Amino acid sequence: MSVFETVRELKSFRECRDETIPRKIIGKVLEAGRQGPSPGNVQSIEFVVVEDEDKLDMLSDSVNDGRVEDVPTAVIVIADVERMRRRVGDQCYSFCNAEAAMTVQNMRLTAQEEGISSCWITGFDEDLVADQFEIPGGKTPLGVLIFGYTDNPTESPSRFGLNEICFYDTYGNQVDSVFDGFEWGGLREEREVYGKKVQGLTDKVRRKVRKFL
Repeated sequence: MSVFETVRELKSFRECRDETIPRKIIGKVLEAGRQGPSPGNVQSIEFVVVEDEDKLDMLSDSVNDGRVEDVPTAVIVIADVERMRRRVGDQCYSFCNAEAAMTVQNMRLTAQEEGISSCWITGFDEDLVADQFEIPGGKTPLGVLIFGYTDNPTESPSRFGLNEICFYDTYGNQVDSVFDGFEWGGLREEREVYGKKVQGLTDKVRRKVRKFL
């Protein structure tokens, strides 16, 4: 399966099977996260892997998400905010969140490749989770990533089409081009763009005709 196909197939879940995920696979998922890009190569991201049932129950209550208590594995994604602050200053949280997002996407795609669905949970009491899992000061849990084998992955939500969110050269300039492939559908044809392409093809044909005349 190509990367593009894996992205298209990426699924979350509401419930998962009672089936353990081998640590070898979780290790591969974590390594994919470790390889994510890092602003200024600060490498601020760290992980706490949670497998213990009591810890999963506690984490489920802390993030207010009942799915957590039923999964075989959860990963708390932590950012060393203070280390990032020393490099970028007051924008440290923005940079840490950006690094975390890239890390999580790497992990989710790798898990999907292994037949494992995943969910990204945020918006919880960070201080509570930090205290419960003995995360030291200056480091912040930015989210919890849960993994599981599921027979009922959730359907991907509908999304805006490319013709609604993508523009060429200036905002609002939408181009529908036969050279963009089946995935693209612009709102209208741009005569100037097509005119240049058609003219170019015409000139090429004329040059070949003259060559043989």
